[in-house]
Amino acid sequence: MPQPWWRSAVFYQVYVRSFADSDDDGIGDLPGITSRLDYIRDLGVDAIWLTPFYPSPQKDHGYDVSDYFGVNPEYGTLEDFDRLLARAHELRLKVLVDIVPNHTSSQHDWFQAAVSSADNPMRSRYHFADPRPDGSPPNNWTSSFGGPAWSPEPNGKQWYLHLFAPEQPDLNWFDPAVPAEFERILKFWLDRGADGFRIDVAAALFKRQDLADRPYITDRVTGARRFDSTFQIIEQPQLHDVYRRWRQIANGYEPARVLVGEIFEPRRHSKYIVPDQLHMAFALIQQPWDAALWRRSIDASRRALQGPGAEPTWTLANHDVKRPVTRLGGGSTGRARARAALLLLAGLPGQVFLYQGEELGLEEVDVPDERRQDPVFLHSGGKEKGRDGCRVPLPWRKGEPNAGFSTAGPWLPMPEGWGRYAVDVQAAVGGSTLAHFRRTLAERRRLARRLARRLQWLTAPADVLAYSRGPLTVACNFRNRPARLPAPGGLLLGSDPLVSVRHGVLTLPGNSAAWLL
Repeated sequence: MPQPWWRSAVFYQVYVRSFADSDDDGIGDLPGITSRLDYIRDLGVDAIWLTPFYPSPQKDHGYDVSDYFGVNPEYGTLEDFDRLLARAHELRLKVLVDIVPNHTSSQHDWFQAAVSSADNPMRSRYHFADPRPDGSPPNNWTSSFGGPAWSPEPNGKQWYLHLFAPEQPDLNWFDPAVPAEFERILKFWLDRGADGFRIDVAAALFKRQDLADRPYITDRVTGARRFDSTFQIIEQPQLHDVYRRWRQIANGYEPARVLVGEIFEPRRHSKYIVPDQLHMAFALIQQPWDAALWRRSIDASRRALQGPGAEPTWTLANHDVKRPVTRLGGGSTGRARARAALLLLAGLPGQVFLYQGEELGLEEVDVPDERRQDPVFLHSGGKEKGRDGCRVPLPWRKGEPNAGFSTAGPWLPMPEGWGRYAVDVQAAVGGSTLAHFRRTLAERRRLARRLARRLQWLTAPADVLAYSRGPLTVACNFRNRPARLPAPGGLLLGSDPLVSVRHGVLTLPGNSAAWLL
């Protein structure tokens, strides 16, 4: 049977604000992306995911939406989106739009109407509640960005719920008007030609209606108090009906559109990745560089999806987490491990999501505090550095102002020497990280029809992971010193130039990986 296009696809996340700036105002935009689609195509991916480009006050850089039917003027126009989509489709690239259904901006017309008077009907689209008798928030729920999950409404007596920043009030999905509006939003973008959606905070739309306090547990040894992790604020059963309806909408287009949920915990995946709900959810690996931990993560994600045709969606990075090169040790060590990790994950059954800049081996940037813009930093009083470090604009050309991103100062500062990672530099070097990504994705696509869905772990030395998928064998050395193991085939790809196969023995330098065929 023919497989859906997304079954073994590679997706490339474009952080719109930091990808490419067409008008030299220091901010990436949709025409800039369109001008670089050939670069994305040549990388060897099948689809792109665009972070939110809707009108927004940019309190959380697009994840605070004030209008779901337009384009932020900083990023362009609806016509620019249409041109981007048309060019992507000419290049046989699919395009996923980021939908933000958990909350709106506090500047959205719905919320502005809701706080305009106590009896406005729009109030039912959000969560409002009376404070406790002592004037404190309605319950003890906390925001992911720090502090209480409640703020007093402006010029009113009640408080409103926000699991993120106060400028991002949570929607009340128990109000029938909310799911109806989002069906209209989905159809608007699908009718324009979008190939699907990445769904932000996909498990959180419905909150428990009793607004009960989250109970504490006292540690028997230390006496410390912490929240009971079994208490569920989110993941109410009504969510499944929403995704069943969204799947019906997606299936109504030819070819069927794709739904990807931002749900990172593998134990949750089996609830949503079923034939009548979502197609995919992320299996994000953030483990330290340890073979046992990586195998445990891979196995946990695979066990979570046992249904017909369901496979994990592997990823090491996105706009919310520290860049892999830095997480894995930084510098040349971190870059070697990130190159090896690409071979390890790209050989697995399932889909792969890459985040812009991974292919250049970019590291996390230590953005000066006075230039940080992430609400995580702002709302934690600087205790948490936030996510700006992985969002610094891409370097395109060495020797040009701001490494070719923009002649104007970019919205986040680019560090000194950023140009040494530029695309034009790496495109001219056969052993660059960019060249490694291009070769890996080309071979993955070439082999896709030959590889078995079943994965078999192989016996390997300590601190080495090895598995086979039909004719392909993948081995990854987590040691800092070389490892040797039997080679069941010839060398197809190596993450390090010193990877070799001689006389039936595979030699893996420290922190390297190989594909054998």
